[in-house]
Amino acid sequence: MDTKRLIIFGGIIAVIVIGVSFFSPKPQSKEVSSQTKPIISVSTFALYEIAKTVAGDSVEVHPIIPLGTDAHMFTPNPSQVADISKSSLFVYNGAGFESWAENLKNTLPKTTQVIDMSGHVVLLKGEADHHGEETDGEHHHEGAFDPHYWLDIDNMIKMTQIFDAEFSKLLPAEAEVFHGNAATYIGELQRLKAEYASGLTECKNRTLVSNHDAFGYLASANKLENVSVIGLSSDEQPSAKNIADIIATINKHGVKTIFFEEFINDNVSQTIAKETGAKAVALQPLENISQDELKSHQTYLTIMRENLKKLREAMECR
Repeated sequence: MDTKRLIIFGGIIAVIVIGVSFFSPKPQSKEVSSQTKPIISVSTFALYEIAKTVAGDSVEVHPIIPLGTDAHMFTPNPSQVADISKSSLFVYNGAGFESWAENLKNTLPKTTQVIDMSGHVVLLKGEADHHGEETDGEHHHEGAFDPHYWLDIDNMIKMTQIFDAEFSKLLPAEAEVFHGNAATYIGELQRLKAEYASGLTECKNRTLVSNHDAFGYLASANKLENVSVIGLSSDEQPSAKNIADIIATINKHGVKTIFFEEFINDNVSQTIAKETGAKAVALQPLENISQDELKSHQTYLTIMRENLKKLREAMECR
């Protein structure tokens, strides 16, 4: 083949190669693949942890309430509402915990399925022995159900089963993955429940005193007496008489610790502790977690174990 023909032949081959590479379908990139994942929006930290654990890499889970904020007082801004509207599934706590969700769910597009998780768990009435007075805030739950149901580990198991079922309907091809992830997490929850049962069996004192009635489910599940300064709403303000009543209760039962929440002002707890000689100790109700807790890879399981350690010390358990 002479030089001229070789050049012409090479040019033809080059044109063919360029044409094939231009018109042939390109493989989907990882980024495109991630964009096809269903988006799930959830409100509370407990819902977020379960959803992420069950979903694995198959579903994109978006937490709505920012880390480090009082979940009781949160209201989504227009941008967050727009994000929820893009979700295939929106799961919220319910039982009066997010007043904004009750209004929002009726405005979402038909493409967004809505689940009120409180309809799938066992709820307790808000009947703790507390001494708070209501204010005119918007986040009260008095006379209603206690919305902190994730602190009952049996409810966490039920919630995990719901996510497993819903994700399997959403992505049937990934059902086995969801079933496996859910089974593993439920096993971890059952071990945690056993630790609480054995850890709080023999205690010198079984009275749990807190500044906010967020621990009713934890107390009920473990046969503890639940006493709080204020009720289910974190924005209540106790009167001087209320504080005096709590001090009398602490002295009567020989309580050595009053618990408070990290995201709620602890001035009342510190005042009561000073008056009674009790210690004021933070107990995590897991309505939300802080940035520091997230960075240190804290989870529902690790935080609940830390709570158990604090309860055992406060109640002088063997």
